[in-house]
Amino acid sequence: MIEVNPKTINGQELAALALRAKGSVKRIYLHWTAGHYDDVYDDYHLNIGPGGEMYLTCKDFLEPKQHTWHRNTGSIGIALCCCAGAVAGCGPDTDFGSEPPTVMQIESLARAIAVLTACLDLEISVLTVTTHCEAALFDGYGPHSGDPQLRWDLWYLPDLPLGSEMKPGGYVVRGKASWYRSDILRQRR
Repeated sequence: MIEVNPKTINGQELAALALRAKGSVKRIYLHWTAGHYDDVYDDYHLNIGPGGEMYLTCKDFLEPKQHTWHRNTGSIGIALCCCAGAVAGCGPDTDFGSEPPTVMQIESLARAIAVLTACLDLEISVLTVTTHCEAALFDGYGPHSGDPQLRWDLWYLPDLPLGSEMKPGGYVVRGKASWYRSDILRQRR
């Protein structure tokens, strides 16, 4: 369901919420809404708008949300508000529709992951920070599965602003998040 008047949140507020959930949240799942840039959905704890703005749709990260099949307990769901009309193709040739992920969204997602994993004391790996496509591949409803409930969120992304080459989305986002996290940890010293 689309959230009306969603609350924006900054990095400090994000960190405070994450610290309150430390020990209870073990996974972060990454999505896109398959909607429009202005549509914020309450299925996710955080939505990220086209300019990188973060919208909070919960009181805390322990609130259950229905973002990833059989993987919602002890997890945070984050979605990019984009990809209305997207078509998967065979991955690298993804058509993101009329509202593709923006550079600001991808960077904001990576920064949010860095803050969350640092505060939750989680490593950044495919086992802790997982795209919906990766989870669907693990669980048998991802690309090439033939499942009518196919999910392929963030299967591939351009590695912007470094280049426009399409790469597996989880690797792009986790790589950027690792860089931002090292900067966070450097500042703490």
